Amino acid sequence: MCKKSIGLLPGLLLVALMAGCVTAAATKKPSQPSVQINKIALATFTVRNWGDTVSGTAGNAKATVLINSTLAGLLATTEKKLSGVKRLNKMSGFIGNAGYRSLNVKSEIDLLLPKVNGTPVANFAKTEGDVIAANLSPAVAKKLCADLQVDAVVVVFSEWAVAQGHFVPTKRALAKDVVTVWDRNGNMVFSKRVDETGSGVLGGPYSPVVVNEGTIKQWGEAYLKALDPILAEMKSTLK
Repeated sequence: MCKKSIGLLPGLLLVALMAGCVTAAATKKPSQPSVQINKIALATFTVRNWGDTVSGTAGNAKATVLINSTLAGLLATTEKKLSGVKRLNKMSGFIGNAGYRSLNVKSEIDLLLPKVNGTPVANFAKTEGDVIAANLSPAVAKKLCADLQVDAVVVVFSEWAVAQGHFVPTKRALAKDVVTVWDRNGNMVFSKRVDETGSGVLGGPYSPVVVNEGTIKQWGEAYLKALDPILAEMKSTLK
């Protein structure tokens, strides 16, 4: 049986891009927006890596340290791109909001969350299924929209792994992005998943993946490559 996801392990466990061994995306079908959506907010942005440590030229570096070093920049870029979809209430303006913070829950799986103004981004999904599907409960979606004074909130989840090609068995960074949008009536009005790989080759079929301060950027590149078509469809859907 396939494992659901594979982390940044040194050449031991791999996930094949577009194969069956991938994280399940949201299964709930989005509904038509029940309100006019003019203003949105990125409510949460989480990254998952299965595997605590990696080996590379930097030695036995902690994967969490390497991933965390990229997250603030990726969050800022994500918000910049979202501002091209709808008017955006930036996270820096509400990260300390009492209502927003009150909804934060601890997930049953390990997640990495960026910090904004020194405060970790809130997480609203407890179960693995809800995390990897970027799900919110209708009640949480309604309260978030009210507290943040927006018409809809955006949830972004990305799982980072390693992909090995089928015909050319080189290894590359893999990001599996899931993005959902929830309106102020608690309805999910958009959901999409895209998988993408980084452009750099990280290893051959029998060589370990080298993950260090340089190559970790490949996962950020893969994340943004996957995000772009998602946001293009979001803009078209939320007219």
